[in-house]
Amino acid sequence: MEPIKVNRKIELNKKFKISRMKEVIKPTVPHKHEGYFEIIYLTDGAGVHIIDENNYSVEPPMLFYMSPGHVHCWEFSKIPKGYVCIFKEEFLSDFADVKLKLSELATKYKLINQPVNFNQEFQLMMEEYQRPQPNVNILKSYLNIILWKIAELPVDRGIKQIDIHPTILNYRKLIDSHYLSEKTLDFYSDKLLLSKRSLNNICKKETGRSASSLINERIIVESKRLLKHTNNSISEIAYHLSFNDPSHFVKFFKTKSNLTPGEFRDKLK
Repeated sequence: MEPIKVNRKIELNKKFKISRMKEVIKPTVPHKHEGYFEIIYLTDGAGVHIIDENNYSVEPPMLFYMSPGHVHCWEFSKIPKGYVCIFKEEFLSDFADVKLKLSELATKYKLINQPVNFNQEFQLMMEEYQRPQPNVNILKSYLNIILWKIAELPVDRGIKQIDIHPTILNYRKLIDSHYLSEKTLDFYSDKLLLSKRSLNNICKKETGRSASSLINERIIVESKRLLKHTNNSISEIAYHLSFNDPSHFVKFFKTKSNLTPGEFRDKLK
């Protein structure tokens, strides 16, 4: 069986990339993405964008958003202009709230007659990226702004939001309900009537990440919220999150965010 072509537009050791849309009229071969998300902001062009089984008319200005695993190709009838932004989920580690929004975004957003545009954000992000030594924090901030602006856009009638594998959806719901007390895959795989191996394989296929990393992500999201928005001590937060020893929480937090909880809180001052 001939596999679907995998198009790796970003190096394995990189987490972010932005470029101009190639200004050519040439049909592309259907291909899928692995391990990264893609935002395409078109300011000009015409034709068809095929994503999975759906055909979308290219009617700029508009946005397309795709997550790992989606198969797509282009059939342009007019030279396209715009930007292509590629990022891995871990690039948004400092913006945990917007990471949780990724699964809620639609595949297509029309911007005609909308009071919002993305010209400035993409242009500034491109200029920063092209500097000899781009500031990663600035790039992350621009991407965070763009994603929040997308999340506030109305979704066209008949345009589905990105289909999420039902197991991933149910798994995330279970994590939200039980992450304070349950941190092992045994609990979640039992609830989902799956083996740990099957759950892990589904997570890697659909999100590019391990099943346990989704549990850890939710704990880190809550940790950062508590550190940012409360005056609770680090020990109190650790016990609230069901860590038996605050030192274990500190080690866990630093491993996942490269900062101790105290250092993270100090950065917010």
